[in-house]
Amino acid sequence: MKKWIKTSALFSAVLITGTSFAGVTASAAGYKTIRWTETADLGTMDPSLATDVVSFDALQAAGEGLYRNDKAGKPKLALAKSVKKSADGLTYTFTLRSGLKWADGTALTAQDFVYGWQRSNDPKTGAQYAYLFSGIKNADAIQEGKDKDLSSLGVKALNDTTLEVTLEHAMPQLEAVLTMATFYPQSKAFNDKAGKNLGTAAKYSLSNGPFILKGWNGSNNKYSLVKNPKYWDAKAVKSKKITIQTIKDQNTGYNLYKGKKVDYTTLSADQVKKSKNNKAYKVYAQSSTFYLQFNQEKKPGFANVKIRQAFSYAIDRKTFANNILTGTATPAYTFTPTNLATDPNTGKDFATSVKVKGAIAYNVKKAKADWKAGLKQLSAADAKGVKNIELLTDDTDAAKKSAQFLQAQLQKNLKGLKVTIKTVPFKQRLSLAESKKFDVVIYAWGADYADPSTFLDLMTSDSTFNNGGWSNADYDAAMKKALTTDAADADARYADYKIAEQALEKEVGVAPLYYKSTPTFTNPAVKGVISATVGSPFDWKYAYKK
Repeated sequence: MKKWIKTSALFSAVLITGTSFAGVTASAAGYKTIRWTETADLGTMDPSLATDVVSFDALQAAGEGLYRNDKAGKPKLALAKSVKKSADGLTYTFTLRSGLKWADGTALTAQDFVYGWQRSNDPKTGAQYAYLFSGIKNADAIQEGKDKDLSSLGVKALNDTTLEVTLEHAMPQLEAVLTMATFYPQSKAFNDKAGKNLGTAAKYSLSNGPFILKGWNGSNNKYSLVKNPKYWDAKAVKSKKITIQTIKDQNTGYNLYKGKKVDYTTLSADQVKKSKNNKAYKVYAQSSTFYLQFNQEKKPGFANVKIRQAFSYAIDRKTFANNILTGTATPAYTFTPTNLATDPNTGKDFATSVKVKGAIAYNVKKAKADWKAGLKQLSAADAKGVKNIELLTDDTDAAKKSAQFLQAQLQKNLKGLKVTIKTVPFKQRLSLAESKKFDVVIYAWGADYADPSTFLDLMTSDSTFNNGGWSNADYDAAMKKALTTDAADADARYADYKIAEQALEKEVGVAPLYYKSTPTFTNPAVKGVISATVGSPFDWKYAYKK
């Protein structure tokens, strides 16, 4: 079974025309440099390989696809000026804007989309986000190696400015995913020249978006985004320069902000308590869930459902959210976060309406009972394995505090359990998780689009993001129905999502911890930053600082 994206058909032929996002001329000369921060280092500028929010922030600044989210978070035509949809909803014909150019001055054509999409689907590339192409003709077959002909992918350049996309079935989220970096055009000539270095440094990345990346050598923690004069909508870009600096320690970020050295920084729990009345205090909402993944391959004992339930029941999520994360997080009792989507069957928030009462909860009595029962069901070797685990997390101040809280909770409530914390840089944690070199990892996922499938897709048996190896036949069957027979029927599709979400909750396929919001100091002089609850957290296209 393939990793799926759920989308729906459009049943009438219609022509949609796009215009410039801003519609006004902006001069960058009168604006100051914006000094932003990220909590982790930039991972890659390869649009096919990016999976983390820091990389997506940078790629969105330096790139653009057929669509770009507007200020309300809705997909609007960007590099495409119009799209014609067939009556059956299975063929999209995009007309690109005339005169599009890459930052090096070469022409950007429809063929660049064909090449980029084929590269992302090519199994040799190893693109984890390739699953988002599922539904486009032959994407699944190519990714699975059944079809070796990349040209059979349902994307064709009819001429330099006309791109035809053919679907196998309805895709209601197509426009939303087309805003993502995975679907950006790519220059074959540039990629061939960069070779294996593609995306590993600023000089090995090519912009077609509002900004050009400068000063990143692949490992340094400070780089810049400078205005791209070749961008088709350059007149709407006000900022001449944005600097990005990695700040892992929140005390450092706090002091830099107070010293007027940066314009944005995240805040720790202690800093939030004393900052809520500051005019710079701002909380950014996110559709994201933090959760524990259990590696059943490395620690076979985690294949036992009672062991996973014991871990989940041992964690006091309310105390975690309120005392450790200081109220900027909400306890999570579902994998799909709240405030992401409305269930058409109930008219209520999807996550709230499908929650299985008591499945994900703090219950010390059940934790102890399940731990004891689960250990008895294991072999001596497997029991020993799950009683001595390493908890993998990032090396940021906030991540360390979270891990320490979880360590204390688990060791207190599960007799004989020893938890060792391993902290590594963000990029390394991603690599270790993807290669399944962990026992238990604190993982996070932010919504790519406003639909439960952006989370539920992650836990199918063959998902490239299912690093723990959890598998459930009912879950897989429900998600397959949502992709195929129920794809165009929202009521039926959400009923499938409910089956999947509840199967995961009951078996604790992962252990949800909390839904995240980000408390910050953001300089009130900085205007126009688009913050999104889905997709890349920040878009600086319209940002400026007086």
